[in-house]
Amino acid sequence: MAHLLAPLLAIQASVQVPAMPDPKLPPVRANYSIIVARAVRQSDPLPIKCGKPNCTSWFLGEFDKSRNVAGVALGPKFKARLEMGSPFGQRYTLAALVERLGDGSLRIRAMRGFHWQTKLACFEKVDTQALTPPPFGGGLRVVDGQYCVSEK
Repeated sequence: MAHLLAPLLAIQASVQVPAMPDPKLPPVRANYSIIVARAVRQSDPLPIKCGKPNCTSWFLGEFDKSRNVAGVALGPKFKARLEMGSPFGQRYTLAALVERLGDGSLRIRAMRGFHWQTKLACFEKVDTQALTPPPFGGGLRVVDGQYCVSEK
């Protein structure tokens, strides 16, 4: 039975709620990190005004067991705002594109779960196309034009 639930959990970790932040955020260009980390907790939601009844919020996420893959190194534990509809029901290991803002705070701009068979988390091209310099590092590869991170 557990082997049947693994694919569903992987899908659940990578599903995103469509959102329309106001104003629309510009693409991440610099001061970024690509990491693999465990999402521990999400709290302190700041609502995003989108003009619809199902708007998302910027939650303050706590992460641990962080591993830097590319870009500016982050510590093994950090906090960052991430856009969500509601907090995760459990802890997940995710790949994330983290933006460092001018005030030093961090914001997750893209988040991906790992595919249960390939063990890869691949970012959408739109999330990474403006990164300068382009990301490189161990555990990072390009698959069909997308930057992908290996789970281990």
